[in-house]
Amino acid sequence: MVPRKEMENTEILIGKLLLRLYASENLSIDKLRHDLRWHIDNSLSTRQEQVMKYFLNGKKEREIAHILGITQQVVNIYKQRAIKKLNKLLID
Repeated sequence: MVPRKEMENTEILIGKLLLRLYASENLSIDKLRHDLRWHIDNSLSTRQEQVMKYFLNGKKEREIAHILGITQQVVNIYKQRAIKKLNKLLID
């Protein structure tokens, strides 16, 4: 089960993305998807990129920690920092 705070942060990010989509006549879901992929590949640290790609592919923090050989708390830190950075790049 996804922790409540994590779920709220995700909902806020999705809500902002949807608002951005509806506010712009020239923006499409494909453009948002492209921008997100580009920023994950080019704007995040290597570890943040790894964590986000696993997370977006449905892995849980515990599984990501095991795969990368780091603690679950460190995975959470990388994920939160990546989400914050992506939020600034895509929304602001």
